[in-house]
Amino acid sequence: GLEAGIYHYNPLTNELKLIVKGDFRNELSSAALEQRWVKTAPVNIVLTAVYERTTRVYGDRGIRYVHMEVGHVGENIYLQATALGLGTVAVGAFNDELIQKILNLPKEQKPLYIMPVGRKP
Repeated sequence: GLEAGIYHYNPLTNELKLIVKGDFRNELSSAALEQRWVKTAPVNIVLTAVYERTTRVYGDRGIRYVHMEVGHVGENIYLQATALGLGTVAVGAFNDELIQKILNLPKEQKPLYIMPVGRKP
């Protein structure tokens, strides 16, 4: 398995890069209003977006496109989790600034979903 830590997925190379070692589930759960599944899941996928990449091309309509795309990604995480006999849930209730700080995200990279993945109870 993977070492506990914060990873960044690079879609161009299809690779995970370890950014910081350590277990950050308690911090993530605290930032997500103490939602227990964030604290207990072996994996939390945090979906983020840089809105300017899309709004630069599509103007204000780009905001809609970002939300549609993150929804598509979330749907695929649900489908893959189900195919593997796992469970997930889309968590949108969290403190954006705390998530950005925990993950050391640049100011322009905004968290949109936390998706804990693990065995169903």
